[in-house]
Amino acid sequence: MKNALIFIVATAIAGASGYALQRYLATDTEAVSVTDRASPIIGQTRPEFAMMDIEGNIRNIKDWDGQIVLLNFWATWCPPCLEEIPDFIEVQQELDNRGFQIIGVAVDNEEDVREFANEMAMNYPILAGEMEAIELSQRYGNTIGGLPFSAIIDKNGKVTHTIMGELSKDRLISILKQLGLAV
Repeated sequence: MKNALIFIVATAIAGASGYALQRYLATDTEAVSVTDRASPIIGQTRPEFAMMDIEGNIRNIKDWDGQIVLLNFWATWCPPCLEEIPDFIEVQQELDNRGFQIIGVAVDNEEDVREFANEMAMNYPILAGEMEAIELSQRYGNTIGGLPFSAIIDKNGKVTHTIMGELSKDRLISILKQLGLAV
């Protein structure tokens, strides 16, 4: 348990450092897309997984087959993660029942995540896991382990975008339009 805690703290420090460097190097306020670095997962079928949600149900990525999915990796202790959540809540509400689903994957303690999700009235499924979530984000192309990290999956189950850093509402809407979603 002590080693896991040390790893999580080290990951948080590395993620914060990576985020700060990304912000410093970026020419505008948009997140730097990992796709700009030719992420090998782009164009590939999404990795399969099943994880427990904060309600105690096992959720499988297949539950959302046929929809465009934003898989967002975040944590309650990550300031840029918390910045994008209100926009995600708004987008999910606006696009409900249109073939789009946000799934939050918290790299955090389940109890803290449940409390935070309830306070924020998060309106999309929230999965929680510590090491399991970190390993899953790596399978989706998060090679540096930073947060927030998002992967967008098209209706056919192919990963089309990976984004390291904060994902703005405008950029998300633009990507969804590119994927043919009526926004």
